[in-house]
Amino acid sequence: MSEPHIEMALLAAPEDTEAFAEVFAARLEPGDVVALEGDLGAGKTCFVRGLAQGLGIDPAEVSSPTFVSMQRYRGGRLPLVHVDAWRMRSAEDLDTIGWDELLAARDAVVAIEWPSKVLAAMPSRRIDVTLAPSASGGRVVMIDDRRCEQPSAACRTCGAAARANDPFCSERCRAVDLRRWLTGAYRIAGGSSEDGDADELTA
Repeated sequence: MSEPHIEMALLAAPEDTEAFAEVFAARLEPGDVVALEGDLGAGKTCFVRGLAQGLGIDPAEVSSPTFVSMQRYRGGRLPLVHVDAWRMRSAEDLDTIGWDELLAARDAVVAIEWPSKVLAAMPSRRIDVTLAPSASGGRVVMIDDRRCEQPSAACRTCGAAARANDPFCSERCRAVDLRRWLTGAYRIAGGSSEDGDADELTA
């Protein structure tokens, strides 16, 4: 497994946060997930505006999606999906915005604020951005680029990246798999034989 790439920068003013994110956006590819962590007022939405600018999207369109959970912006080099997990109680709440389908599509950059609230649903292949106040009155931004890490195993229900130490990507996929067992969609093919061949599970 490759080591994550970590870098830090000291930003003096909010406009520096946007400028930093604008330059950083040039590194982003379809399907990238940018996880933004920081206290209230740390500059997470400001960072997303910079990403929008760098992707060729009007940054004036970007606002905190706290009350609607998700906003989608188009018109640039790549679409930008802005998610705010502040009001979410668990990773399962992401089902309401089609999180699994969003990750599987890999056609946009996804920026999510407050990822720690839904950590179980976060893909291992992501970019963690942490924003914090500095002693000088500005901001410190730390980038932990995890895109080079070994990808997770595939969910056995939908094929998306599974959660750590779990064959499923979400509780919804676990429930779908259970329903398959209960409805008889799975069957054991083959059977025991004298030469010791193993049975096979088929759907």
